[in-house]
Amino acid sequence: MKLMTDSHPFRLEGDELGYGPAAYETMAKVILAFREPDTDVLFQYTNWDRDKDPHKESLMMDAAETFHAGAMLDPDHAISTAVKEILLRHYAPERDPQASQAVMDQLLAYFKEVPLDELNEELLRKIGAAVYEGYGTYTLEDEAEAAQAFVNGRLVDANTVWLLPNDRPVYLKNVLWYRVNAEEDIVRAFELTDWWFTCAVVDRNKPVEEYRYFLNYTEESAGAVLYVTAADRQHFKAVVVPRLKELLGEELG
Repeated sequence: MKLMTDSHPFRLEGDELGYGPAAYETMAKVILAFREPDTDVLFQYTNWDRDKDPHKESLMMDAAETFHAGAMLDPDHAISTAVKEILLRHYAPERDPQASQAVMDQLLAYFKEVPLDELNEELLRKIGAAVYEGYGTYTLEDEAEAAQAFVNGRLVDANTVWLLPNDRPVYLKNVLWYRVNAEEDIVRAFELTDWWFTCAVVDRNKPVEEYRYFLNYTEESAGAVLYVTAADRQHFKAVVVPRLKELLGEELG
């Protein structure tokens, strides 16, 4: 593992920490190495606007193809039900969906048997739109109830502040910043949301854009990288780096 301090943001790179659950506790300790008693660790949860996604059209067609191939998870059959109703309206609009379950089942079976390129283009687009609306995670409301409760119970602010170096995406809805100051809370955040994280270490009661540290853990072609943007670079080198060396020991080169 290498710590690169000759450029800014600083970089902590390497796969020695591992991936997934085996690395959660160590990564939580790494994050807490940046925290002082009067600061908060604020994790970022980003809500996206599904309708403004610039890739929406292609994603809709991908969704239709995936559903057609039977490769889409649909544990509560909500997506299948929506598709069956679209098929009924297309092939037998005079029928009542409530009294046509057997017919809808037959239409769904027929839909999956017919080659994709032989299906009506407008029908396929309607199905793609329905599947797209019911599949994927764009907002916190799309997450499991446990994740929603965890984030909402620790929520500090909701805004449109975009701290990452790339331009703010056009389909950004808002950003939720929630407090996770304890190791077990950080581990739980990994479990419920995402292992690849973005967070800010902020003086209590200050806006997130006035952070002390901004951390972005991501994956690049060379492997995992933790980007560290420091408001006070000397504090990082004098205080945080020794903590990281004590924590990671020989793993930190």
